[in-house]
Amino acid sequence: MTTSMMTPPLSISASPALTFQVPRRSFNWGVASATTSFYCACRAIRSEFVDDLSRTRPDCRSTTQRADRMHPAMRAPRRTRRQSAVAVVVAVALGLRALFAIAVAVGFVITPSVDDMPHRVDAILAAHGGTRVALDDVPDVLSEALIAIEDERFYQHRGIDTQGLVRAVLTDLYHHRALEGGSTLSQQLIKVLYMNNDDDGWRKPENLVLALKLESKFDKHTILENYLNAVYYGHGAYGIGQASAIYFHRTPATLDLARASMLAGLPQSPSWYDLYRNPCAARARQFNVLAQMAHVGYIREEQAATAYSEPIGFPC
Repeated sequence: MTTSMMTPPLSISASPALTFQVPRRSFNWGVASATTSFYCACRAIRSEFVDDLSRTRPDCRSTTQRADRMHPAMRAPRRTRRQSAVAVVVAVALGLRALFAIAVAVGFVITPSVDDMPHRVDAILAAHGGTRVALDDVPDVLSEALIAIEDERFYQHRGIDTQGLVRAVLTDLYHHRALEGGSTLSQQLIKVLYMNNDDDGWRKPENLVLALKLESKFDKHTILENYLNAVYYGHGAYGIGQASAIYFHRTPATLDLARASMLAGLPQSPSWYDLYRNPCAARARQFNVLAQMAHVGYIREEQAATAYSEPIGFPC
């Protein structure tokens, strides 16, 4: 997206041509005649040896060809073992799926209700002097920026992105520390409203179940709207309404791609990406948001480059 400065190739002077001169030697016809006789004798011995070897060589046909001549009873145990292994794998997969279904069913019963989710968002806004902003009053570029950077399969999953979750677990195990969250927007909203932003790993199962309950109760439009109004954007801004006013002195409806991509990246770490305190970190985050939007297909690379180069009042 941004044109990188390429280091011009170094000018390499041509190496001087190297000439190989073969020294001349006088030819000895006697040596040549003896060499020819020795060569012919070796060829004759080799021919006799190869003929004897061909008559006594073992069966070198492939293992598959020899196996075809085996009696069916001799090949049966191999097929039986293969079929048994497949059966075990299928049984384990079905068993794990059944256990997961049972765990989710139990979790739906023992976890709290999420019916009051919109009221909890309104309580956060009221406590910090904010007002709710309807999703219809938010430009599409803001919603797309948020989905691209936080939950690109938002409209495909039901609260849990299994693909992202598996990738995050494998990445964390490989690096022996938490590098990727793998949380969907629904999971993040649950953490804000019902878990006091608690990152304790022991509460992860509860978070997963509540995210499933949230998606079964509310549609994507409602979840996205409440997320934008509930999360913290840094510098005392709760909700997208306050964030737009505090950072850019405008309403969310007037946000362009440059400012929308900046705000969409703040909730990941609002204190660190605070534009008034650390504009360079926020700019780096904005770059990632725009790059992800182009990768997903929401915008073109030219649009991303133009938005990133647009001054928004926070020079780095």
